[in-house]
Amino acid sequence: MHLLLPYGKHTVPLDVPDKNLLDVILPKEIVQPERPEFLIKNALEKPLGTDRLTELAGGGDKVAIVVDDYTRPCPTQKLLSPVLEKLREAKVDVSDILIIVACGTHKPPSPDQIKEILGEKIARTYQVTSNDITNGDYVTVGTTKRGNTIEVLRDYVEADVKILLGDVEYHYFAGYGGTRKSILPGISSNNTIQRNHKLLFHEHAQTGVLKDNPIHMEMNEAMHLAGCDFAFNVVMDSAHQIVGAWAGKPEAVLDIGSKLVDTMYKREVKERADIVVVSASGYPHDIDLYQAYKGLHTALPVINKNGVVVFVAECLKGIGNGVYVDYMKNYKTSQEITTALKEKFVMGAHKAYYHLKAIEEHKVFCVSSLNTNELKTIFGLTAVANPNKGLTQAFALLGNDAKVRVIPQGTTTLLVLK
Repeated sequence: MHLLLPYGKHTVPLDVPDKNLLDVILPKEIVQPERPEFLIKNALEKPLGTDRLTELAGGGDKVAIVVDDYTRPCPTQKLLSPVLEKLREAKVDVSDILIIVACGTHKPPSPDQIKEILGEKIARTYQVTSNDITNGDYVTVGTTKRGNTIEVLRDYVEADVKILLGDVEYHYFAGYGGTRKSILPGISSNNTIQRNHKLLFHEHAQTGVLKDNPIHMEMNEAMHLAGCDFAFNVVMDSAHQIVGAWAGKPEAVLDIGSKLVDTMYKREVKERADIVVVSASGYPHDIDLYQAYKGLHTALPVINKNGVVVFVAECLKGIGNGVYVDYMKNYKTSQEITTALKEKFVMGAHKAYYHLKAIEEHKVFCVSSLNTNELKTIFGLTAVANPNKGLTQAFALLGNDAKVRVIPQGTTTLLVLK
């Protein structure tokens, strides 16, 4: 079986002997007969549970629009342009519109990155700001049932009309991205984000789970405390083409979006594999190791104990998070990090917890652009030049009869044992 795996903006080849191949887990892609612009137009014309934007906003209103940052694949320009057109129809002045990049705890984008996210014309024409956990001006909008004080960017809270743009896809402890995630962590303070993410140890804080998921529930509370007049989210296929678009009430948007994500990306398997070759879905999902880890996470529920993972992620921008590096250097086991984070949660350290848990149970060969020595000494990953060399080494460890599962879209796929 000859396969091409996503790697940054390109692909890398993989050849699996037929006798070893257990399965290749691919999305159940939806063939969308309508062009994306028609889906977008229909979503804006027929919002779920709310009025149209042209009825929600008017002259004199201050409008805040929250968009995803550079680590997300959301086609922001395709969503933002028609939204801005609707606001023009509603007689909202350009000077009254603020676009906010939802960075969460990520580094705020550079001017060039803002142009890449928004498009040069929009970046030049409209006011743009970003969440900056070091220098941001936050206001308290309330407290959740779990006692988390919700602090959100003042510019958003004080707007008259509040709009959230994004995409719905799996998230490994919030269940799904989209809608409420634009607020928390998107434009919340560091303290609010850390207290929320501390809930990741809960048994229901899992990929594809919303029911009883405390992280999701608190994000939802935060969104309502801060306010959201209009959510506009899409679902994309593995080629980052829009296959679904919905606007309106955020709960309705997330509900229908997550159902389509499950239809496309939730796959059942009957048995565990000895070897899993998994790609982190390419750019931007594998922009750095901090983001790419999610692809590795996908392999863990469907691999045998002491099985081997061949992990494919370019990581062109390096590691992506200094705290992640520090905790990988200073803690030897996932249990040590669990104890430390339950005493004091630190964003970025949670990724080290997941990472250590993975390499405690499995040997991982990694195809990336990262420094070979750093990969081994800090992250416990063995660098290999390409997926085929990783597979060869996996066979050397487990034998020539080992069964292989291939997951080309690891970041966006959810695997469950049947």
